[in-house]
Amino acid sequence: MLTRATAIACATLCLLAHVPAARADWSCNLESGRGRNFQPIRASIPGLLFSAPAGDDVYFADITSGWYDVTSDNGLVYENGEYFVSGYVGAYVLGLGDQAKISFALGPASRFTIGYSSQFPFVLEAYDGAGSLLTSAGGAANVRSQGGTGLAYLTVNHPGIAYVLLHDEGGYWMVDNITTDAPVPEPASIIALLVALGGLAASRRRRSR
Repeated sequence: MLTRATAIACATLCLLAHVPAARADWSCNLESGRGRNFQPIRASIPGLLFSAPAGDDVYFADITSGWYDVTSDNGLVYENGEYFVSGYVGAYVLGLGDQAKISFALGPASRFTIGYSSQFPFVLEAYDGAGSLLTSAGGAANVRSQGGTGLAYLTVNHPGIAYVLLHDEGGYWMVDNITTDAPVPEPASIIALLVALGGLAASRRRRSR
């Protein structure tokens, strides 16, 4: 016989399985990497998965570490202030000209925007799940020594974007300030779980009386 507790647990799982993912645009400024300089980002940002196809990682760049030649929009300048970030943290790959891959872990996106600072022209490419190029966008080099004054932005729009690739033409680069409509878990899923757990606890209390 199905107990009340089991029924609640089953109902919770069914509800969570059918909670839709959010489709409104949302933004990520990478500030969760504060104090995590040179640590791989990987899956630490919900809904996104960072990797480097060449076999390395995409890393948090906490500019307060003093490791970077960078200018922030908050007024901080380190060394010559060559590259640009927003706030205290950007992202980069270690090798010259290496690519970064950002996959959408919970389903495809249709929009993606990112800020960049690079020594050479920079490219943002959008791919579907089969690895076919859907669309791309490119921008000029953007560092202080070449007349840059802050992050430049690239956007791709296309249904069914499974992942994007970021790269320039052989130099170092930094990125920051992501905006996308890629799905993330809705708060409703968390609320549903809390409600179900509350019901389970109440059922246990009644049985113990």
